[in-house]
Amino acid sequence: MRTMHTKQVMSAAVTCGLTFTSIALFSQQVSPVGPPVPIQNLAPSNEELGETFDPNTSFATPGGVIIGQSYEGIDFLHSDCSCLPPDTNAAVGNNFVVETVNFHIRIFDKTTGSILLDQSLASFFGAFSAGDPYVVYDDTVDRWYVSAFDSDHSGLFLAVSVDGNPVHGFLSTYHFTDVGGFPDYQKSGFNKDAIFISYNDFGPSGGAAATIVSIDKAAALSGTLTYFISHPLFQFRGMPPAQMHGDTAGGVEWFVSTDGTEAGGTTIRVTKLTNYLSNSPTFSYTSLPVPEYRYAQLAAQPGGVVTTFPNTTTTQVQYHKGHLVTAMASSTGSDNFMYPKGLFYQVDVSGVTPTLLKHGVIDPGPGVAVQMPSVDENSQGTLGLTWMESSTTEYLSMWVATLDTAGNFAAAVAAPGGGFLFANNRIGDYSTTVLDPDGRTFWSANEYIGGDGSSNFWRTQITSFTTVGAIQVPIDVRDSINSRSNGIIQVAVLSSSTFNAATVDPLSVRFGPDGAQPVQEARIHDANGDGLPDLALHFRTQQTGIECGHTSASLTGQTLDGQAIEGSGAFRTVGCK
Repeated sequence: MRTMHTKQVMSAAVTCGLTFTSIALFSQQVSPVGPPVPIQNLAPSNEELGETFDPNTSFATPGGVIIGQSYEGIDFLHSDCSCLPPDTNAAVGNNFVVETVNFHIRIFDKTTGSILLDQSLASFFGAFSAGDPYVVYDDTVDRWYVSAFDSDHSGLFLAVSVDGNPVHGFLSTYHFTDVGGFPDYQKSGFNKDAIFISYNDFGPSGGAAATIVSIDKAAALSGTLTYFISHPLFQFRGMPPAQMHGDTAGGVEWFVSTDGTEAGGTTIRVTKLTNYLSNSPTFSYTSLPVPEYRYAQLAAQPGGVVTTFPNTTTTQVQYHKGHLVTAMASSTGSDNFMYPKGLFYQVDVSGVTPTLLKHGVIDPGPGVAVQMPSVDENSQGTLGLTWMESSTTEYLSMWVATLDTAGNFAAAVAAPGGGFLFANNRIGDYSTTVLDPDGRTFWSANEYIGGDGSSNFWRTQITSFTTVGAIQVPIDVRDSINSRSNGIIQVAVLSSSTFNAATVDPLSVRFGPDGAQPVQEARIHDANGDGLPDLALHFRTQQTGIECGHTSASLTGQTLDGQAIEGSGAFRTVGCK
């Protein structure tokens, strides 16, 4: 066991020190660039690819994508670092969006997009950080975590917010100094009782192997750092820990990765970690068969090529109600394993053995590259995705999409590319897709290239999106909700001049971030005194997923003839202190 309490890290900040004197750009010098495993001589596969989705034909399917808030994130010129790639990522919680890139952090008002905090990582951590930042929002305790390289990239920094409002500040930065010597490609996750950081150990004896830091969450929230380092079966490159939203049990952490290598394969690896807050952790591994994938070789843009480095690695894993979802860019047999496509996977871990529920490929067509995908799942089982796309006719753009449980796939451009990618030796290195506390709306952060790409080498965009096709219905929620009570929440679906709430099938209705089902017999009565019949439903508070600080929740369902409905109601939470 390693225990430390860091009250203060170095107060001096070191200048980034990377400058551009021409368009022959430096790659991000804090990240080792190991050569990809040669795969050019492998024979093509005829294996079935599974379900393939083409964004260019998505609008022929029922429904579509509604883009909500969409605003510019941090760009190259305002990143405090003349380096690349941006390492785009963001998290969403309460009414905030927090984005980190190399070497900057920005906090937005989620509703308006206004900037509440705009700061270098050096100022944020209290010491220079060599980059590779990652931010997550932990809904199980209403806290934010920001991790990154330390000052000389031999260790890691971790900042933990003091409460659910990231503007209120963070505890003194924790400093991990004995993590091997070069903890590259770090990603963070959490469950009920721990915070996890995975990385590739490029230290003197690390062999670039995936390594896990397991951090006692209760201690970290109270100002003490207690952590354990463990070594799973060899994995390169990413082995991201799951962000286990709504976890109430603890004791288990999940990871999803390739099966050991970024060269490719015909399986993905699901890793289960238990007994992690000890010196004797237990790892269990399940290799799930999937269509063959290989390290992608080629991507294009108008007038040139686009780097594909890195690819064939997962970068984010999300967990909701027994399901894990993850995505990666890799090539498939559809074009003899040349261009990267967007591969995504949904895994059920609610039983004894992990099982593959769904897998698919985002493939806009021959010669079109899909890079840096990420995915999350909402309370209705719909998947939300983002990726970067380019071809000989499309500059590097950001896309978003949804895939519902009926197989309807719909996509839209969130940030169209406008210029040439001159910074062409690293891309990404990742993106994020996360679920809004309303349980329905997705938020994605990704990279694209603007019209000024010759000077502003990369831009990022933050976009919220949902599915369309459902009837929007008014709902009435009790004015105040005690999220810690074991009581009942009454919700009324209201009729209007164009909608009859009595036509709703009560058994189909789900409410709140966790998609709670009604627990009492539904009743038709006039709930708001307008003379129209309304549908009164009741939900157990602890099944809804509503937590302190939430101000609204969504309701979904169907009418008796199968038409989807959805609505959102406002409230305030009480009893939170």
